[in-house]
Amino acid sequence: MDKLSRAGLEIGLPDGWDGRIYQRQAEAGVTTRRAMHAANFPLPPNLGDYATVAVDAMQAGDMLVTLIEFDPASAGAGLFATDGMPTALGADAFSPSAMPKAVPGRTASQTFFSSGGRAFCLYIVLGSHNDRAAMLPMVNAVVGTIKIDG
Repeated sequence: MDKLSRAGLEIGLPDGWDGRIYQRQAEAGVTTRRAMHAANFPLPPNLGDYATVAVDAMQAGDMLVTLIEFDPASAGAGLFATDGMPTALGADAFSPSAMPKAVPGRTASQTFFSSGGRAFCLYIVLGSHNDRAAMLPMVNAVVGTIKIDG
């Protein structure tokens, strides 16, 4: 398993997985944010935070794990009130309606939380809603490797 580490984020990538961590360029008056993408298929360039380009190209057995950082002022409040990232997701955490844009057959999970005074969304997309239970052991293993520095 390869480790990918940058900008206070780390993830273990199983053989055959692709990943990247980036920090957006600063713009006037905008706080830069970090995003991490990991997938069991090759990630296309210029994904965007929610990796919509990759989601559109996913096949039935594909898995995409995305971690997106939000304004630290949001940490511990509202959507981000939960302390700590989930360690394991069940099949009931996934729904086609959790996707920003509906794609037939796909399913997603969005979990908002805070860690070390930072606010995050763990967004996971699976290529098949019907096969999600079979995909979860691998997804949960990858999510279990994520480390966030405070």
